[in-house]
Amino acid sequence: MNVKVEVELYKPRSKVDIDEMYEVARQLTNNARSVEVYIPDKPPNSLVAEFTINKARQMAVVDGIARAFRTWMRNYGLSAISFPYPPARYAPQNESYTRKQGQYLAFIYYYTKLSGYPPAEADMQRYFKTTPPSVHSMVLKLEKEELITKTPNQPRSIRLLLPREELPDLE
Repeated sequence: MNVKVEVELYKPRSKVDIDEMYEVARQLTNNARSVEVYIPDKPPNSLVAEFTINKARQMAVVDGIARAFRTWMRNYGLSAISFPYPPARYAPQNESYTRKQGQYLAFIYYYTKLSGYPPAEADMQRYFKTTPPSVHSMVLKLEKEELITKTPNQPRSIRLLLPREELPDLE
């Protein structure tokens, strides 16, 4: 889940404020590479942090995020927290695969976790509502890019080669 926190500072912003904003966001995220802190065009004396967190009920995390920024930033004034999708300025979580490939990888992970065995290509076809050649092409591409492995001529043998932390949330 993507989070955008905009903080209005009491005093003019400094390098310390930017560093503190980054550190708080880094502590809250599940992916330190997703953290981006920047200075917005308006209002003056503001900072924005964008980062990802594990999927949760949005209202359940708002208080914790606000409390963390209020506690750890000395020059903290007001804040606004939003959950943009897609994120306004942030690079992909993992640049080794596309968004669509990430969805297939996440599906493989969750299907295997829930059922105890990997999905067949027909399962992916039903979930993504696409054709058998499209799914097969995606599986071959994922295998070629060494994101998955599978045993030839053995059904349900797909195995992920990435840890869960490097996978996106399944949409």
